[in-house]
Amino acid sequence: MKDSQKYFEKIWTKVSEDKQEMDSATDSRIWNVINGRIKQNNKRKYYWMAAAAVLVPLFGILFFYKDLDSKQPKISLSAIVLQTEESSKTFRLSDNSIITLEPYSKLSINKDFGKKYRNVKFQGKGFFSIAKDRSKPFIVDAGGFSVEVLGTIFSVDQKSEEKKVKLFEGKVKVNHNGKLTYLLPNENWSTSPTKSDFHYYAVNAVKTFTFENTTFEDAIAEIENTYGAKITYPKNIAKNEVSGSFSGNLNEILSIINYPFNLKTTIKNENEIILH
Repeated sequence: MKDSQKYFEKIWTKVSEDKQEMDSATDSRIWNVINGRIKQNNKRKYYWMAAAAVLVPLFGILFFYKDLDSKQPKISLSAIVLQTEESSKTFRLSDNSIITLEPYSKLSINKDFGKKYRNVKFQGKGFFSIAKDRSKPFIVDAGGFSVEVLGTIFSVDQKSEEKKVKLFEGKVKVNHNGKLTYLLPNENWSTSPTKSDFHYYAVNAVKTFTFENTTFEDAIAEIENTYGAKITYPKNIAKNEVSGSFSGNLNEILSIINYPFNLKTTIKNENEIILH
């Protein structure tokens, strides 16, 4: 029996070194199996059989945990709520959609997910890469508005005062209080308590502007409405006129319109730009 005990303790040490855990009930069950099978007068071969009976499930446990750790988390329908705390996390849903939740965000999966629709509830900020399935729309309920897609890449900001949806690939439908807005790549949508629904373009979207004897302030207002940005500039040039037709993204457009007035562009943040 002493030899068997030493052998078991050796196995136990091996499991502990691999950072696997067993509770006291499991410990007791394993000792009972060994004590029931091993008698002091048994032949040596039975010691090996008992040890093997312990080793097989133990190595099975080790392999199972190692296999789980080596893969990206894949969430089954039994995991209803996905939630982050101080750091972002990426999850793969059962339909192979990949969701990245930013800190302090939460995704709740509908129990009927994947049957007819792919419905989820979302709070916070997240990046969605949705697997294509034309027969089963993916619907994100973001509390006050929803986003419906078939397969696309987009982001949702439900956390900020100004709610936003940004589309990078594919097509989405935003439903806010029954008002539908359809977005194409490089198009965005936002709403806030102080501002109605707003459909605008990403700063890297290429647009064409045509001005003919247009005041500088009116030209800037049109650019603001197109890209959803607040642009400040010296008020002494507000009534100066701008003429011409030109295309480019937001930064290129501003460089062109700045040139006659010797202005430079400073991007304060995503929504605020200063011309000086």
